Amino acid sequence: MPENSPAVPAPTVPTPAPGDRPDNPFRALALLLEAVRVSLEASKAPNKAPRWVRIVRVRDFKEDTIASVVTTMAGGLVTALGYMQRFALDATDLLIQGDAAKALVEVSAEFVKKATSKEFINALELAIGQEPSADSPIGSVAGVVDQIVKIADKVPEPEDLEVIGRELYKLLAIDLKPADDAVDATTTDHIEIDTTGKLRLLQWGLGTTFKVQNFGKGATPSEAVLTALGSRRVWQADNASLPQRSLGKWGDEANQETVFELLFNGDKAGVDIAEANTILDGLGYPVPTGLDRKVFSDKFTERLKSFQTINGLEANGKLDKATLNRLLHLDTETQSLKRAKRYKADPEAAPSPAAGKKK
Repeated sequence: MPENSPAVPAPTVPTPAPGDRPDNPFRALALLLEAVRVSLEASKAPNKAPRWVRIVRVRDFKEDTIASVVTTMAGGLVTALGYMQRFALDATDLLIQGDAAKALVEVSAEFVKKATSKEFINALELAIGQEPSADSPIGSVAGVVDQIVKIADKVPEPEDLEVIGRELYKLLAIDLKPADDAVDATTTDHIEIDTTGKLRLLQWGLGTTFKVQNFGKGATPSEAVLTALGSRRVWQADNASLPQRSLGKWGDEANQETVFELLFNGDKAGVDIAEANTILDGLGYPVPTGLDRKVFSDKFTERLKSFQTINGLEANGKLDKATLNRLLHLDTETQSLKRAKRYKADPEAAPSPAAGKKK
């Protein structure tokens, strides 16, 4: 057995990023997520594999009772993290709205304070020919307003959730190797194991599913159930020309072991492309006529380009690392959560009301 990381260190409160408030109410939850991640990545002793590898080893004993229990529990952890991602994205939306309300309170407070100030009252008195008062008759209002603003300041801000977003990214992000000319149907090595989220590796290794949600109100479908998306490199080609298998290997060359194996032939051909199409469906991207949902065709390429353009990514039509992770509400640039944007038609590209009418 190759040597691995040292014994798991005691988790500490995540180091605040620039702008983090010391009293951020979400830092405690981020601490729990960090503890899960550190524990999965670390080993109990130098001669032991990291815990995520030890868990995945039950994949060879799926019919046994203990292995079944372990698989179910690990699947529950993956599911829980999926709902945590949903909570964080939904909470961000609510906090943005709450922050808007807080900003309005702040503006209103400044208005009330100025309107009840001695300076303003004296200006009004002079305007109507009265002698200026020594003090504002309603000056105490300013103190009440200041208390209201202090209470509003306790409301969490959207940026406060970044501590959770960064930890979820580390658990769920996929570090896909770049595509090159050497990749073909026989290629099996597609993932950077060390830098891919260990919850994602557990999902693939144990054959569990992961639900992508947060498609927006009334979205159809409301979620996408993933089994294989992101586990191999794909490009525009027929299924027979794409990699037929993805193998995850852990350990040094002399002691490598397989931690996941996903097949893409037979009824599994193009399953990951179909999953990407389901996410695009949920986000409202138009379905081209004649689209084969399991084939990386020119129609799927154009659909990806539309998604990339709207989400501020390079519109290359490739299912690269940045595009793949954004489909999963993850941002490789900030290494945090970022909601994938829904389709929005370009008004300049839309036909005018008079288009097609005869004069």
